[in-house]
Amino acid sequence: MPHRAIVARQLAKLFSVLSHPVRVQIIVELRSGELCVNSLQGILEIRQSAVSQHLALLKSHNLIKERRDGRHVLYSLSIAAIAPWLVEGIPLILPDDSDSKLLKSAAQLALNQWSEPLNKQDDHKTAVFLTN
Repeated sequence: MPHRAIVARQLAKLFSVLSHPVRVQIIVELRSGELCVNSLQGILEIRQSAVSQHLALLKSHNLIKERRDGRHVLYSLSIAAIAPWLVEGIPLILPDDSDSKLLKSAAQLALNQWSEPLNKQDDHKTAVFLTN
C-alpha cells in the first residue's frame, strides 16, 4: 500500500504544476518542437518574465528541457506524450448539458488547433465525443 501513496503524492504534484492555464498552454505549444521564450511570449501574449517563471517551474519538475543554441535557449518537452494527453482531456471539461455553448465552442476551437500533430484516430475519437 505505501507504493500507492507515494505514486498518488507524485501525481498530485504533477497536477499541481499543471494547474495553471499558462503552463498547460506552454506544454501544448511545445508539442510541435522547440520554442524560445520570445516565441512563447508572442503566442501566449504575456510578459517575458512571466513566461520565464512558468518555464522555470516546468523545468524544475522535468516536464520540459532546454537546449542552448548560441545566445538562444530553446525549450522542448521532456516527454512528448504529455501534450496529447492534455489535449485528450478537453472532453472532460465539458458539461453534460448543452447550456455552455461558449465553453463547447472554445473547446472545439482549441481541439482543432492543438490536435494537429496528434494521431488522427485519437483526434477522431475526441471530436466524436465533443459532438455527442
